[in-house]
Amino acid sequence: MSFELKNPPPQSALRFLSQELMMRYSSIPIDFNEEKRVLTVAVPDAGDIDLINDLQVASGVHILPVEATEDQIIQWINAFAEKSIPTFGLNSASSKANSPIIRLVNEIISEAMHTGVSDIHFEPGEKAFLVRFRKDGVLKIARKLPLRSISEVISRIKIMASMDIAEKRRPQDGRIHFDDESKAVDIRVSALPTDYGQKMVLRLLDKGQIIHKLDSLGMTQAQIDLCEKEIHKPYGMFLITGPTGSGKTTTLYTLLQMIRSTELNISTIEEPIEYKLEGITQTAVNTKIDLTFAAALRTLLRQDPDVIMVGEIRDRETAELAIRAALTGHLVFSTLHTNDAPSAIVRLIDMGIEPFLVASAVNFIMAQRLVRRICPKCGGKDPNCLTCGNCGYKGRIGIFEMMPLTETLRDMIHKGASNSELKKAAIQGGMKTLAADGADKVAAGYTTQSEIAAEAIV
Repeated sequence: MSFELKNPPPQSALRFLSQELMMRYSSIPIDFNEEKRVLTVAVPDAGDIDLINDLQVASGVHILPVEATEDQIIQWINAFAEKSIPTFGLNSASSKANSPIIRLVNEIISEAMHTGVSDIHFEPGEKAFLVRFRKDGVLKIARKLPLRSISEVISRIKIMASMDIAEKRRPQDGRIHFDDESKAVDIRVSALPTDYGQKMVLRLLDKGQIIHKLDSLGMTQAQIDLCEKEIHKPYGMFLITGPTGSGKTTTLYTLLQMIRSTELNISTIEEPIEYKLEGITQTAVNTKIDLTFAAALRTLLRQDPDVIMVGEIRDRETAELAIRAALTGHLVFSTLHTNDAPSAIVRLIDMGIEPFLVASAVNFIMAQRLVRRICPKCGGKDPNCLTCGNCGYKGRIGIFEMMPLTETLRDMIHKGASNSELKKAAIQGGMKTLAADGADKVAAGYTTQSEIAAEAIV
């Protein structure tokens, strides 16, 4: 028998779900028992366990379902939901809801945010539900959660990230703005289906950690001088190379902040936008609407730019457009995935760019890696050090290889020189390799030889 709503639902009930969630689930709260903390909700199917579970996670209280037709529920939502004032912020750590799952997820994110963690992994398995933190590039187990909590924890994160809770078979992406009243952070969320449930990875984007000076990245004064000379050139291409997680984006943001000016039109194309930079126009790639790097760059060139940052050169079309921009009076920053600086030249040519165009357009190539920095408090020698958490390292430092394109190198590129020939000539011209910079930083006491070896810097 279908439930009939005789009186408008009280605000004490409506506040538990936003109008958006009511419409998403075709459900509306109609009563709330404060003493028992039970929320009565009208739903199309009272036997839908997944729906009831999702509503319980979203509201933070126990759900008592009553059946009504979907048409009736939609009418009630349109009539009454506009008047509701949800007080339980989905994306806030200060939520007053008393759900253990909400508290658990908030505690995990807050702990990560305050301890310098860059990524949180929620990993369902056959025998364990692990939470792992990545700190200074290393993953470690932070918690082991009950297997029975997998569905609720994953659903809670997806609600916070405005993701589709019902979709469990396809990958999804979302974003969370999390604020525990002492600190705020933006979080990029990725969901991937696995045999034991959906794995969630949360990337914490701490605006307070944007580097403003090159020496804070670990550059020597000679390296800083080289970079400053190149970023103030009126046109040409500045490339940063290295594997994923080597700090390329952080370096790019730092360089852009150094040249930011009201006299320059600086624009970026990113996937995604990790940090908002004041005074700089930022565009996010969106493949769902065919807004690729190439498509965005083609439009951007009609926007009268002075400086362009392309998050990554992945294909021939993007490479051609970036090269053309560098040759027609624009300063272009971008990244590539190569092992060292000379390899970037070969990579561009392999993409189909003519050697003479590469030789003419590229001004400077910098390869980089990140290694853990020896703890400044204990020097890596105190097993009870609270500063580094007994691991001997605190923070990370960059290892750099910088290759300005001299006339000699441009001539060699034009003539089709190999990677090894280019590297040899660059070293003869004064280039310090990644291995040499790493050795210098070990000798100076910044890091250890094991860290250099772990990054395969040779």
